[in-house]
Amino acid sequence: MTTMEVNMDIVPDSEAATQPQVSSVVSTAPNNSGLMVSLHPLTLLNISDHFTRIKMQQQIQNPQVIGALVGIQTGRDVEISNSYELDFDTIDGKVQINHEYFITKQEQFRQVFPQFDFLGWYTMGPSPTEADIEIHKQALITNMIEFNESPLFLQMNPFEMVTSKNLPITVYESIIDIIDGQAHTLFIKSQYKIETGEAERIAVDHVAHTTLGEGGEGSSLIAHLTTQRNAIQMLHTRIKLLHQYLDLTNSKKMPVDHDILRQIAGLCNRMPTIDSADFKQEFLTEYNDVLLTTYLATITKGTNSINELVDKFNIANSTNRPGGRGRHQQHQGFPNF
Repeated sequence: MTTMEVNMDIVPDSEAATQPQVSSVVSTAPNNSGLMVSLHPLTLLNISDHFTRIKMQQQIQNPQVIGALVGIQTGRDVEISNSYELDFDTIDGKVQINHEYFITKQEQFRQVFPQFDFLGWYTMGPSPTEADIEIHKQALITNMIEFNESPLFLQMNPFEMVTSKNLPITVYESIIDIIDGQAHTLFIKSQYKIETGEAERIAVDHVAHTTLGEGGEGSSLIAHLTTQRNAIQMLHTRIKLLHQYLDLTNSKKMPVDHDILRQIAGLCNRMPTIDSADFKQEFLTEYNDVLLTTYLATITKGTNSINELVDKFNIANSTNRPGGRGRHQQHQGFPNF
């Protein structure tokens, strides 16, 4: 972790995951693993955004969402810094994770953040179920085990009324318990804490102030988004009205007004078309600019890596040579870029 001021709020295990009922797939035994999980606000924002977006798109009250948790693990200290969504299919009522998508996404993620590893997965719900156990078993017996032998399971309850400082989040580890002579995979609660850096505190503070206050004044972000939403909604309403008018005139349910039709035709002719040569030229120009920026970033990253390698090689070369200050030895090694 970078050297910045850190604010840590330890959430007690007994209060962090108050569930309305005890799940049969959760072990009641005390957790003696000594694992300490640190959660960053960015992870929680990503999970909440994932659930809200899918809920609004599918118009479902409680949609199924699954994602991966990434971060850094040092010994028994786990730091969950980010997350990303996972693709899955529901076959005969059972969730099947798209492992090819997971591997591709994980490799792409590690190209940008090479220090981050796969640490576990997340979903929504009040308490773990047998379906969650089956998904977790997929992570244990498939390609996910190549990235982490014992992935964590984070569950968020979006419908729990938060009346205290504790978040509706529970982190679980998996254990193998012998029940009636057979091995069963169970979840066991793990302690976690919220850890924030300076940049994250600024971002969270900005998001927290986007809600309307008691005086009815919101942030500039809320005002901007509200204006855009109203404009798009008004445009959609007017286009829908024109479409209904054309349908009624086409079906002879309303008399044709040629003046209105000419106005509609003139409006459509003024709208830009994506098939024009000017649009294609402008689109290709912007597309090439984005590719050029990406290539420059990749080249800069590669040059920085080579520069670090040269520095390490020069340090190792000068350390292994006794004296190391002769004219002949000063020319050994590689120059920095």
